[in-house]
Amino acid sequence: MRFVILALTLLFTACNADNNNNHYVLKAGKNETAYLKDVEGCPKVHIRRKDAAIVQKEGNMKAFEIIAIGYEGFCYFNEKVNKDRAVIKPKFKVMRLADTDVTDIHFSYYLETVEGPKCYLGKKTYHAMVSIPKGTQEIEYVGEKGELSIPPSGTYDLDIYLGLNEDATDLQFKK
Repeated sequence: MRFVILALTLLFTACNADNNNNHYVLKAGKNETAYLKDVEGCPKVHIRRKDAAIVQKEGNMKAFEIIAIGYEGFCYFNEKVNKDRAVIKPKFKVMRLADTDVTDIHFSYYLETVEGPKCYLGKKTYHAMVSIPKGTQEIEYVGEKGELSIPPSGTYDLDIYLGLNEDATDLQFKK
């Protein structure tokens, strides 16, 4: 019986020590259904399938494809503003589709919340530029971190959506 009590005490202490670091890793998501589940108030992050990929053209030729492949990040309590925050860094795969002299690819992506208390709603756009050397077919790129306020743990489950923004030429090509 003493052994069981000792084992439970050690297990409880280990769990408490692990929760005191205020860091939770967001698991990389492969599609719109992969997200962080039930971890101390951290939001669920979804990659929207309709905004997960764009193809950029050069003239009438498909030049590059950019795909949102996942994300990394963590949640923490910001003492300066007295709020819980989530930090998300999207991951992208950039693929060369044609033999072109272009090496710098410009695109934008967003993080958006659409449900919940008004103070947590909104969409923020981030701009990126990736250099892909000639002769290289594909690279992975980690975007600029996005930082969002989140409701205190246990008050409201927040969903964050991640996707690529399309400009007019991307939209025309997609149709």
